[in-house]
Amino acid sequence: MRLFCILILSLWLSACATTAQKNDISTQHRQVAQKLLAGHDTIDATEQMRLVMSGNPNIEDALLYADLLESQNNYNGALKIYKKAYKYSADKAQKQALTYRLALLEATNFDNLKAAKKLAELLSPLDSRYLDLQSLLLFKQGEFKQALEMSQRALSTAQNSEEKGWAYFHMSQIYYELRLERDTFRSLFEATNNGRGHSLVARITDYWESKRHEPFPKD
Repeated sequence: MRLFCILILSLWLSACATTAQKNDISTQHRQVAQKLLAGHDTIDATEQMRLVMSGNPNIEDALLYADLLESQNNYNGALKIYKKAYKYSADKAQKQALTYRLALLEATNFDNLKAAKKLAELLSPLDSRYLDLQSLLLFKQGEFKQALEMSQRALSTAQNSEEKGWAYFHMSQIYYELRLERDTFRSLFEATNNGRGHSLVARITDYWESKRHEPFPKD
């Protein structure tokens, strides 16, 4: 019996040591990643976050890593991280952020509107992110006027700059399809001012570069 207890204790101490080591590894790489991001070095920061994920990551690590992957057009990698992140401990706000980001990716980059709609239903109908997703789904179906109305509602209920940034960005795309030039670039300007998150900034930049040198289409 004594030998058995010693064995169990040894295994428990070994497990604790392994967990502590993983925590230390994640903490070290997380700190380096933050310093790199402060210097706008997203490439090396992404590698550091990959190492964080191999240690003992949390939900915020997953959100940041996936966001960085998206900003570098690694959408398949981001999709895997978002789905894996549901296994991590998270509060309500974190779960909502994760759900919104995954739904955006499904709709925008994989045209998986069914999955995006299902995810959107997990959010409150009063949440600006729910309204923004409804706008995006309508936009994808070519219902531009209805999408604009929903996007305006999303903007009016946005709680922070990130939510405003996404709403303005999607609004600019809707205005473009409606051939409203002034509103298109005004919304894109506001998206730039409010945009937070590496993937959103990258998307705004790519969209701006793709449109600013082309003649605005006329009906």
